[in-house]
Amino acid sequence: MKIISAIDSMKGSLTSKEANQIIKNTFEDEKISVEPIAIADGGEGTVEAFVSSRNGQIKSALCHDLKGAEIDAQYGWLADEKTVIIESAQTCGIQFLDGTISSHPRKTSSFGLGEQLITACKQGARRVIVGLGGTGTIDCGIGMLAGLGVEFFDNEEQPVSPIPENFQQIARISTDHLPNELNELEIIIASDVQSVITGETGAVYMFGEQKGLRADELVEFERDIHKFSQLLLANSESQPGDGAAGGIALALRTIFDAQIVSGIDLLIQYTDLEKRIKQSDLVITGEGRMDAQSLQGKVPVGIAKLAKQHGVPVIAFVGEVSGEPLEFEKVGLSVIIPIVAQLSTLKEALANAKQNLELASMRAKQLLFLLQKNKEE
Repeated sequence: MKIISAIDSMKGSLTSKEANQIIKNTFEDEKISVEPIAIADGGEGTVEAFVSSRNGQIKSALCHDLKGAEIDAQYGWLADEKTVIIESAQTCGIQFLDGTISSHPRKTSSFGLGEQLITACKQGARRVIVGLGGTGTIDCGIGMLAGLGVEFFDNEEQPVSPIPENFQQIARISTDHLPNELNELEIIIASDVQSVITGETGAVYMFGEQKGLRADELVEFERDIHKFSQLLLANSESQPGDGAAGGIALALRTIFDAQIVSGIDLLIQYTDLEKRIKQSDLVITGEGRMDAQSLQGKVPVGIAKLAKQHGVPVIAFVGEVSGEPLEFEKVGLSVIIPIVAQLSTLKEALANAKQNLELASMRAKQLLFLLQKNKEE
């Protein structure tokens, strides 16, 4: 039996590489071979997944996090393809939020992502893939644009500081001082979000509260981001995906003509995953939490759809699951197995993720063994 293991990272506990290695260690024996494949959808683990698939390098550069603190952020470099891989969460990830005033969405900034794009230019990149998962900002990319040299002015042509609390003051955006190198750069947005910029499923109402907005702040913030987004859209309509990463996708698309693509579909292409799945007997995937949002295009669903096309069954190991089982079955997820074996706090579940996945995968292997034995008899 040949198994493909392509589990997404489980935030705060296991990387994709670590989770897949557990599956390999558990399942592989004289009758079963396991091929582990690092995978991601644009969020945490995207750099590692691309670098692993192309024998690239992981590098780092100084920049700033969403609160303005200096940090060392990693990026991937594929020298043969002159391609840089960036995770926006490295600089403006939700992990930097701490509940203080400085981490409120009115104050936080994607400035560091702009710095990373400058680093890509200096690296000599011709293409940049920007993963937009796991971000903690809702600044519509204003900080990133400022980090690239874009300037903002009010009605009296006075400069405006590029943070969300000033959205209402901005009347004009100037791109006159963008580096020339950006004109030669192809930017691809890897995302798992199909939201437009505003509205019920937009950046504010869909994701605002998990990034620090109170329920009673949503209406005002939605109004403000709508005003700023209209300057970027310039009378055009918002497109699906614009709301990714608090609107960073919209800024990249409108200012730099960036292309928005499914993160998992892009990784499938880079890892030649379809060919590998066609040659396998079973696919194992998973993520930290599986719910209705997973159906928008997260790793397990993207892999399951591909496996379903070729009649290959799929097992998904997850930390937590909610939603309608039939909806997951329709996309090709044969079995979903929660890995938490006993009642525990979130902190305990994260701390014990390795042991939990080992135990869950061992039970799954025992079931496969029984099924195979009955089949042979």
